[in-house]
Amino acid sequence: MAQKRRKRTYGTGNVFEHRGSWFLRYRHDVPVNGTIVRKQKCVRLADVCDRYRIESDLRELVKNEMSKVEQSAKCSHVGIMFVEYAETVFLPMVERTSKPSTYAAYKTYLARYIKPWAADYALRDFTKAIVSSILRSAANTYELNTETVKKIRSILSAVFSLAIDTGAYPARSEFENPASHARIPESASDPEPTEAATFAEVQAYLSALKGNVLARAAVAIAALTGVRPGEARGLRWEEWDRAERHIWVNRSIWHREVGTPKTEKSVRPVPVDDQLREILLDLWNAQGCPISGYILAGEKRKNHPVILDNLAKRAIRPTLEKAGLTWRGWYALRRCHGTEVRKHTNGDTMAKALGNTKEVANKHYLKVTEVLPDVRRGVTAAFSGLIQ
Repeated sequence: MAQKRRKRTYGTGNVFEHRGSWFLRYRHDVPVNGTIVRKQKCVRLADVCDRYRIESDLRELVKNEMSKVEQSAKCSHVGIMFVEYAETVFLPMVERTSKPSTYAAYKTYLARYIKPWAADYALRDFTKAIVSSILRSAANTYELNTETVKKIRSILSAVFSLAIDTGAYPARSEFENPASHARIPESASDPEPTEAATFAEVQAYLSALKGNVLARAAVAIAALTGVRPGEARGLRWEEWDRAERHIWVNRSIWHREVGTPKTEKSVRPVPVDDQLREILLDLWNAQGCPISGYILAGEKRKNHPVILDNLAKRAIRPTLEKAGLTWRGWYALRRCHGTEVRKHTNGDTMAKALGNTKEVANKHYLKVTEVLPDVRRGVTAAFSGLIQ
């Protein structure tokens, strides 16, 4: 026989006991296809236990839950569902204010990793526990690593930050953002370590690619200047100053979207040494000595830069495999550049060469396999004469 229910009314909601748990049932306004509709909702409050034996013990829990309803009634997005808010308010804001690649990443993450487990929640319903459950579900379903889960958490946090700023989420400050400190699930794996091509590998790549001037120039630009792939695609002939022996990084191209480089520090001239100069001249002559245009222009569409991933797949990787070499990717060349510069200078110079902050350069691009010369000198100077 089913356990008898006990019910008590609190304001616009009522509390009842059912099968060893306390529940709160209330009606609230929710938007449906642009129209505000009155709907009933039931939420579980707590187990029936020594702490919550009778209805009056639940007053604080009920008060907290109903305060969310009352607060959201004052918001412009009354009771809006989380997914609807993310898709109709948050993503358009990201599209207006961020780079196309950032918008595309946010849209993909929301659709793939968040929406399947957040579809049943209104924006105001979210707690830290709900965010943690979404992270666990995504990590377990897709076997994600910790870095990917952190990106999911970051996107959730950004959604709630906007909702707090606009009054759509009832919070007194950013400290009440439910995603800010949600725990990364233990099921998330450690990310695979990134690789850097070695100086010897880069030289071998350039030797093997001598029969393909475009592919050889692309590899040389990435390794010898340290620019990002999108920045390499944006380099133009008219911005190569041969007298000053540098070329300006003024733009970055993602697919067909032309934009600015990632950061202000990324707008910079990068040096063109003798080796890179000869490789660029070979490409310049092969293209008919143009006075302007993209350096890495596509062979069929001269007014568009080549897609580097396609170039690697169709030309670079097969050629290197025939030569017994392993292609490690475009960012492996950027890491090679940063690491080699760091071996001969210091962290500040490496960061400037990469167009990053020192912290980012050290974390993501420094891949040393031996003691750095300045570290060796410092240690030797510090401990010389220790043993008499």
